[in-house]
Amino acid sequence: MERVYNLCIFIGRQEKADIEILKIASLLHDIKRDGEKGDHALESSVEAEKLLRKLHFPQNKIMKVTDAIKAHRFRGKIKPLTLEAKILSDADKLDAMGAVGIYRASSFGAESKRSLQQTITHFHEKLLKLRRLMYTPTGKNLANKRNRFMLAYLKQLEAEAVLN
Repeated sequence: MERVYNLCIFIGRQEKADIEILKIASLLHDIKRDGEKGDHALESSVEAEKLLRKLHFPQNKIMKVTDAIKAHRFRGKIKPLTLEAKILSDADKLDAMGAVGIYRASSFGAESKRSLQQTITHFHEKLLKLRRLMYTPTGKNLANKRNRFMLAYLKQLEAEAVLN
């Protein structure tokens, strides 16, 4: 969550977005992510709305936050329409890319007992496709850099895996 928060602020400043909305949306975007099947983005938006209402947050801002949260999911059916929603979506995808993305994929692979080949397949089926799904110029630039790093890593990993 902290990485997505920092990415949102960085991209938001570059893209001249509403930083307050981005801060809150990024802090709450995965509030209902519990590993269960279902749409955690939609569930998180509902929970965020409840919380923000309790805090007497202005209704127009609640809607901006929840709209961003609803649309942030990689596999979600709701497409981000506002700048803030696009930034949250970009930041969330960027967190799955680059050095941190490699660490996350490897950790998850070990935890779920994926083979090395299954983890490599995950890169090709999902992670290497993320750069084409960015919405903002800043997100696209960061994604291209992280994608190049992942490709270099995979090239080396695949070369070493053949020798073992």
